[in-house]
Amino acid sequence: MTETYRHWIRLRGEGATGSHISGALLRDLLDVLVEGCRGAVRMRVEGRSSAPGPTTGWLAHAADFEILPLEEGSTVLPIETLPLAASAPERFAQLNFLEVDPRQSGFSLFELSLNEALRGNEETELFDQPLLQRFAGLAKVLSDGVEGIEITSEEEWVEGPLTIEPEHLRCVEKLLEKTPPPQRVRVGGTLDTIRHSDRMFTLVLESGETVKGVADTLPAGRLASLFGQDVIVQGQAFFRPSGRVLRVQADAIVPAEGDLGLWSSAPRPIMAGIEQRTLIEEQGPRSGLNAIYGGWPGDESDEQLESVLAEMS
Repeated sequence: MTETYRHWIRLRGEGATGSHISGALLRDLLDVLVEGCRGAVRMRVEGRSSAPGPTTGWLAHAADFEILPLEEGSTVLPIETLPLAASAPERFAQLNFLEVDPRQSGFSLFELSLNEALRGNEETELFDQPLLQRFAGLAKVLSDGVEGIEITSEEEWVEGPLTIEPEHLRCVEKLLEKTPPPQRVRVGGTLDTIRHSDRMFTLVLESGETVKGVADTLPAGRLASLFGQDVIVQGQAFFRPSGRVLRVQADAIVPAEGDLGLWSSAPRPIMAGIEQRTLIEEQGPRSGLNAIYGGWPGDESDEQLESVLAEMS
């Protein structure tokens, strides 16, 4: 018999009383859980939480879970999951697959990624901007009369209960604000690893630093012919909230000609993310509109104003 895991989601607040949960609230919660699980699994496997096109079969199975009947008088949602090795054996049949233990479930990967976001971790590889936006969707759940959400798991990879309250989601908002926008880059290094199934690759720079990338639009044979060679990668760089590169979505990889030194450094964002609150400046009695209020317009004639403007130009 295949081993299964249990997880419990407890809702606190007036919007969740007894054993009844409103349909709208459950819809909002399940939207985050379903898409969050898919994003977290894909993040571990492909280094990105979303990709163009429909959800692939293996991903839908790996991220799937079942909701068990609610207990009488309880607003705790029991969830049952399968290990990745059982839910998507074609992808997770072997141990040490990347950094994922196939004994884990897709739901535990979601919990781990969410936990790093709630902690405000700017350096982790467990989420990207689209996955952070999924997590931010929990604010809608908390606005429906729910004061807090608590997730507990019997999986050994998840430490303690995960508590989600409005102040925790502010960490997610801050991470979103700080994440620099994607930008076009050229970076050079040695093409060190290539994975045939999804065109993931690793580029080793002259400094020894590595940059992860995805080249799913390029022919597999072309990538294989460049394995172990010095190359130039062109594409779109995606960044962590800290500004460090997360991955490069490559649209061209060509053999390097001459010295790599000009290109062999990790991409850095040209435009850093901006926290919105840094754009807000409090107005005092001598700043903002108060600095000019009552002083304009004055008694100057049109001719005097034209003369001053002419001197300033």
